[in-house]
Amino acid sequence: MAFASTDKERERLYSFVAFVKDPASKKELEHLFKIASVSNTYVAIGDITATINWLRKVEYSPQRILVDISDAARPLDELDRLADACEPSVQVYVTGERNDVGLYRSLLKKGVSDYIVKPLNIDLMRRTFFSSDQGPRRARHGKCVVLTGTRGGVGVTSIAAHLSRALVSGGAHRRVVYVDLNIYDGNGAGLLGHPGGRGLIDLLTNTDRLDQQFVDRALSDAGEGLFVLNAELEYPEEFNPYEGALTTLLNTLGQYFHYVVVDLPAKTGMLATEALEQAGIVCTITDNSVHSARVLTRLVRYVASLAIPPVIIPILNHVRPITSNQVKEKDFTEATEITLHQTIGFDPKGPVLAENLGQALPRTSDFGRNIEQLAKLVTGEASALETQSWWQRLIRR
Repeated sequence: MAFASTDKERERLYSFVAFVKDPASKKELEHLFKIASVSNTYVAIGDITATINWLRKVEYSPQRILVDISDAARPLDELDRLADACEPSVQVYVTGERNDVGLYRSLLKKGVSDYIVKPLNIDLMRRTFFSSDQGPRRARHGKCVVLTGTRGGVGVTSIAAHLSRALVSGGAHRRVVYVDLNIYDGNGAGLLGHPGGRGLIDLLTNTDRLDQQFVDRALSDAGEGLFVLNAELEYPEEFNPYEGALTTLLNTLGQYFHYVVVDLPAKTGMLATEALEQAGIVCTITDNSVHSARVLTRLVRYVASLAIPPVIIPILNHVRPITSNQVKEKDFTEATEITLHQTIGFDPKGPVLAENLGQALPRTSDFGRNIEQLAKLVTGEASALETQSWWQRLIRR
């Protein structure tokens, strides 16, 4: 089952889990849960790291969590780590010592239900946690990662599919859905060991019915929190979804998955436009040809001009052995004035073997090690400062 909880699963959920940094807050919370008759609760002393470690030991995420960001140097980054460790549907509350409107707004944008300034007291917590009139709250939302290429054959599907695997293996309770927008001959599902189907078409043509059961039936379960959504239409068959269909679908998937990985086969058309507009991260895959240099420049310029521009991760992928006739990487970056986040070297064995078997990349695969590094870039675990520096340079152009 993709994301719908059964009655038995709900019985095993903690209703409320809290990790705070001082005994006084812990005592107030325990007293609140006692007088409010809230069952299945857990209160402990600890920070967000302690919360994440606890979540990795339980089978199901709790319904609600309270975490303490007192003394946290980078609270927003800490909350990103927490988001990867618990289900997207979990309501997250935050407490801390800073009475800062800017921090409060930033937390709400992250999907936090509310921020409570210490010291905690029962009346305030009762209104925050149990009041039926709490006003509108921004829902927590998974991150949409779009991968697209400068031309066919640069390895977009291979990178997207194996990135989906890597994102699942990188965190407890992390759920990822791989969406292949090549509706005629996409190979992403095959790379993940699944045949074609019509799931993607069914959802795009029935966006007014996107409840949990309907979406669940359309997804293929690839195991360990990874799901596949694709279609395999006959070549004469035409498909013209209405405007906004993909936007609605991606927003729905974002409510239930930590990462929505979109394999975008082309830069033109309504589906491509909607995918890029919904993206939080866009990975642009290129080879080091003259044609790709031109397309990459235009593509990056377009993505950076969107109303809410995503983070852009340019990747040079060597899909063929390097020869003296190819454009050198240094000349390529100088010509495009685009800094490459990652260069993937030619791997003659790993990707081919994985594709034919529909299995994960071999542990000895150089390509696989590059995909793991890309996954850390996407989650922010690696080179966060470098990524921010690159983005600032991009905006100034």
